[in-house]
Amino acid sequence: MRKDFIEHGSGIKEALKALPHSININNITAALIATVFSLAGPIILLINIANEAHLTNQQTATWLMSIYFISGILMVLLSLYYQQPIAIAFSLPGIIVVGSLMKVFSLNEMVGGYIFGGLILLFLGVTGLIKTVVKYLPLPIIMAMIIGALFSYAMGIVTSVQKDYIGAGLTVAAFFATRIFTKKIPPQAVALVVGIIVSMFLMKSKMTMGDLFCYPLLIRPDFSLAAILSIGTPLVLLGLADFLKGYGILTANKFDAPVNAMITSTGICSTISAFFLAHSVTVAGPVTAITSSDDAGPKESRWVAAFIKGIIQVFIALLAGLLVPFLRSLPSTVTSVLAGLAMISLFVTAFEVAFSSKNKFQIGAFFAFIVAYSNFSVYNISSPVWSLLIGILVSLIFERDNVKLFLKFRTE
Repeated sequence: MRKDFIEHGSGIKEALKALPHSININNITAALIATVFSLAGPIILLINIANEAHLTNQQTATWLMSIYFISGILMVLLSLYYQQPIAIAFSLPGIIVVGSLMKVFSLNEMVGGYIFGGLILLFLGVTGLIKTVVKYLPLPIIMAMIIGALFSYAMGIVTSVQKDYIGAGLTVAAFFATRIFTKKIPPQAVALVVGIIVSMFLMKSKMTMGDLFCYPLLIRPDFSLAAILSIGTPLVLLGLADFLKGYGILTANKFDAPVNAMITSTGICSTISAFFLAHSVTVAGPVTAITSSDDAGPKESRWVAAFIKGIIQVFIALLAGLLVPFLRSLPSTVTSVLAGLAMISLFVTAFEVAFSSKNKFQIGAFFAFIVAYSNFSVYNISSPVWSLLIGILVSLIFERDNVKLFLKFRTE
């Protein structure tokens, strides 16, 4: 193992010295926008999946607390040490995959799969293999798998409005109205506020608050081959896809992203937080885009936006016990709509990567999509794994010339 496999940064002490002079209205605003973005959709999506899996309030609060706490701590440390806006969060597509698997495997088996995924990411970072894996990653097929796994949640927008014209309908209307009249406020945030107000005052839903102090549960892992393959494999691939987006955004904004450090640290945190039901800790593409863009201020001080966002994230984690019962009180139609709306940008990006004219693996991507959408399992191995295998196999058979060109381009 090389001594310098973790990239050197300017150091936490230097960053703390520079912090008072680096804070400005731009990076504070970017941090707040990123916070609203990460709260409006992802938390509701987690709540929706927890309801479907029949998790208790304490189990759901543990899940929410662990992913927000450890990712917030890591975001603070990375932004300080490297003085770069490296945003860390839980994998949004990953939560969809594990949501469907919670109906198949026990929580103990889920934790075993999470640990396996975290250890693989750690191995890729420590050995430096991450750069090789990313180079040959069939991203279009992975994105097609994501679309297939997510599609039922997108359809939930339509079916929920059909069932509930008032709650779900007004929530969707608020989303579109916000997109029409302003670009400064995330439409998912307005939709969440409207959904809560409509639920409380028009639908007369009884909203309950939880306890301020909530102790997280420690879950004993069970390791089975089916769970490891069905849970760990998709989470590793999705974590790499998330990493690619975050890395690409940082590079586009002229940051020298610490590749090995990002993967190694997320692998360590994913392994530790798995014992507390956290499914995956990864680089957050959309939040990285918000905190690293020109709107976040001068390039040398944009890291402050990620630093502030990380602190807020830790604070949110500590309120998990209070928030979870309140959000679970929302009508299922409203939460289904909010979950679907939270994934629109992810859908658009995934469709573009999987099926655009630039993609030379369209046939393989198509079969990956339909297999993932079918939600079947063989030998207790779930459809996301089969979709990747079948998608790659179809491309190797029917798109051989494109595969050869892809490999040739990657090896040059």
